[in-house]
Amino acid sequence: MFQTQLSNPVSEKFPGSKLLYRHVYAIASLLVISLVSSFMLSQPPAISNWFDGFLGGLAHPVLGLHHLVTVVAIGLLSGVVVRGALVPVAFVLATLLGTINHLLYLNIPGSETAIAFFTIIFAVMIAITNQPNLMVLVLLTATAGLFHGYTYCPAILETPISSQIAYMLGLTLTQYVVAMSAREIGNIISVGKLQNMRFTGFAFWAMGIVFLSYSIM
Repeated sequence: MFQTQLSNPVSEKFPGSKLLYRHVYAIASLLVISLVSSFMLSQPPAISNWFDGFLGGLAHPVLGLHHLVTVVAIGLLSGVVVRGALVPVAFVLATLLGTINHLLYLNIPGSETAIAFFTIIFAVMIAITNQPNLMVLVLLTATAGLFHGYTYCPAILETPISSQIAYMLGLTLTQYVVAMSAREIGNIISVGKLQNMRFTGFAFWAMGIVFLSYSIM
């Protein structure tokens, strides 16, 4: 007897579709958590020791919607660029530098407004769907990272140095994992020649406009 195996046209057309959906569901879940937390939490929980600092660092990029949207956008963009893994690394390292600047009381004015502007810039780059220049993207993401790191810092300004180090480790881990997960989505979309990136770019652009309006009110 001959057996006929039914094929899945979606899987054949886009070999990474299953992995894509897993990453998409994970990112969507984080966005929902961030949105709910933005309404429920007026300020981050108090940090008193290194364990609180580490947990706070893990949670802060997810609980802040403006932070999470930027990290996801950077990850998506890095997925369509050759050697794009440098992009999330540049952002994460610059975030640490921005946090340290705030700990040293080096002022970076207009950080919230700058974060909103960069969200809009990254959203436009996603919507255009043209492959951006790697060095330009690294420079933009590193600059954005400085502002993000600066705004992360108030939660640990008056805490012990062990809490500050643990907090920055948590920030680094969460941002890198989220960005690299979004990078996988960008890779799969790029290979499959899907057009969902444009819709995502428009959605992020709308959120960036909202962030900007709140930052200048």
